[in-house]
Amino acid sequence: MVPHSEYDNFSSRLGKRVSEIATDFAGDVFRFVDPKYSSAIDMFAGKGSLFSNGRWMAKGEVLTTYTSQKPETALAEALAANRYYGFPDARSTPMVLVTAHTKCETVINLCDGKVRQRLKLAAKTILHTDWRNENQLGHESITQAWGRAFYENGVEAILIPSAASPNGTNLVAFPQNLAPDSILEVIHEVEWPRP
Repeated sequence: MVPHSEYDNFSSRLGKRVSEIATDFAGDVFRFVDPKYSSAIDMFAGKGSLFSNGRWMAKGEVLTTYTSQKPETALAEALAANRYYGFPDARSTPMVLVTAHTKCETVINLCDGKVRQRLKLAAKTILHTDWRNENQLGHESITQAWGRAFYENGVEAILIPSAASPNGTNLVAFPQNLAPDSILEVIHEVEWPRP
């Protein structure tokens, strides 16, 4: 995949401002997972990003965990990929809703217009970039370049408006960047009934 031509500018712009714009985050986050990945070790590990592209990271780059602040937003996000390609919602099932408690020290809140303004990152870019199309053409999308810049500059997670749910907010975490006191831990393991 061809790297985005503006990556170095994004990374430089961010690197100068991380300490000024970073905040902390603590709370519960949700995601839907395929039942075969519902073990506690897999649910929030971010391993899916090693095999599949996402809005904020091209595959194979970095462990990236996509979560939502509300279950309804998590469902909209889980359905979004199949809807993009015109598949029926039934093709997205079965899914399991899982929850993690999160505490991160270095979070960039892209829901905050002042933060976006300092980074020169428009809400339109966050919400409407067709990253799937860019990837099909062999190019890293602008949002993926920003995601890489966040990761490379030591950011633990980003808070972003959901592109799939108009009033939803997502937390995208980079598990490899979590500080020693930061957590992203499963609240309840999935316990399947035994026959």
